[in-house]
Amino acid sequence: MRILAFGPNGSGKGTQGTIIKERYGLDHIESGEIFRHHIKAGTELGLKAKAYIDEGNLVPDDLTIPMVVEALKKSNDRGWILDGFPRSLSQARSLQETIRDLNMRVDYVFEIEL
Repeated sequence: MRILAFGPNGSGKGTQGTIIKERYGLDHIESGEIFRHHIKAGTELGLKAKAYIDEGNLVPDDLTIPMVVEALKKSNDRGWILDGFPRSLSQARSLQETIRDLNMRVDYVFEIEL
């Protein structure tokens, strides 16, 4: 099962993602957590992302997309819930391409509004 979760920060998509993850054994892929992992690990992408985050800026697509694609490739066979990605048209196109290349599909999409 592969799920896309959309909603503004603080809307509860992370909370719902955690519940769904535990219930169905899915990987919970969250861009913020991916950034924190790469920053802590000191990867090249993480160091570049940290510079943007420290300045209060959004991490650009050329850094965000490779990190998310890597997480999707490593996801377990049960599937994933992708929390807060894509956020732009270019991210959506990249996600569509990646899903097609990995022979995956999106089963459900949910949006939480405030």
